[in-house]
Amino acid sequence: MRPMLTKTQTGYLKLVAAAVIIYLVNEVSAIYLPILLAMVISFILNPVVDFFVAVPIWPFHRHLPRGVATLLSFICAAILVTVIAVFLFTPFIIEFYKFLADLPALIFKLKMISIEFERNTHNVEIPDNIHNIIDQVLNGATAYTIDLAKRMLNTAFSVASGAVELVVVPVLTYYFLKDWRFLKGDILAVFPGETRHKANVIIDEMAEVVSQYIRGQILVSIVIGLMVFAGMYLMGVQYPMVLGLLAMLTETIPIVGPIVGALPAILLAYATAPALALKVIVFYLMIHQLENHVVVPKIMGHSIALHPVIIIISLLVGGKLFGIAGMILAVPVAALLRVLVRHLWHRER
Repeated sequence: MRPMLTKTQTGYLKLVAAAVIIYLVNEVSAIYLPILLAMVISFILNPVVDFFVAVPIWPFHRHLPRGVATLLSFICAAILVTVIAVFLFTPFIIEFYKFLADLPALIFKLKMISIEFERNTHNVEIPDNIHNIIDQVLNGATAYTIDLAKRMLNTAFSVASGAVELVVVPVLTYYFLKDWRFLKGDILAVFPGETRHKANVIIDEMAEVVSQYIRGQILVSIVIGLMVFAGMYLMGVQYPMVLGLLAMLTETIPIVGPIVGALPAILLAYATAPALALKVIVFYLMIHQLENHVVVPKIMGHSIALHPVIIIISLLVGGKLFGIAGMILAVPVAALLRVLVRHLWHRER
């Protein structure tokens, strides 16, 4: 008969196991990106695969094997990506490079506007620290935009040169989609019989939370990006495609992302005319209200159900530890921890 471990010994074992897991995760950090991309793509394509599996083949009235359905979903995704690249990628690149070329002139124009504002308010004493803040904001915006452009180009070249990852991602995605039930069975086999059912429930719930969040967040980002593009284009703000894409990308960061995405549009509009900047501010406020009361509730529902305080704390922790990537992943990770803690808490009680 095996000796029973005390609660203290069990606690020490859990701490050691956690330390070992953290060490192993840190050692294999180079494979984060391929696995993460494969999992994200799997969650996106899984409904498509389920659709192909569920639809009977006429006139045989039989269903497709999951492997064939997975290949069909890959073909559909490839066609969609090709269409997007042909019709949107080239115009965006042209506009983006034009934006980079015009950026120094735009910054200079904003500085001239601030000087003109100072002249018009010569009777009003403006503290020196306000001038310093304005200069720091403008110079910081220039440096940040140039640095962001360089990072985007470097990332593009890194992805293009990472031929191994380009092969690994679709292979992992294929097996995640095709054999997830078998992979989950192997994971559950690690647990003893009395806890296997509970582990299965937790894994299914965590997978559902992540799946709903990823698909919902992507759809929300696309909707907001299209709305911003249309609004900027109709109002005559320069570089509407760049601003739309920026809004779509920053939308992945809850709460603070939309604010970050709005600032460049406001500055660009202000460089054209102060009245236009006011219109842009009103437009983004309307977008924010539509997002909170219509778009997000309709698309994402209650897939996360986290309190705003928890979301903000998660963003701060994720940003501190892993930068922008940590802020993007902070909310789904917090939602997963919430599921895990809830089940373990009920188990302990």
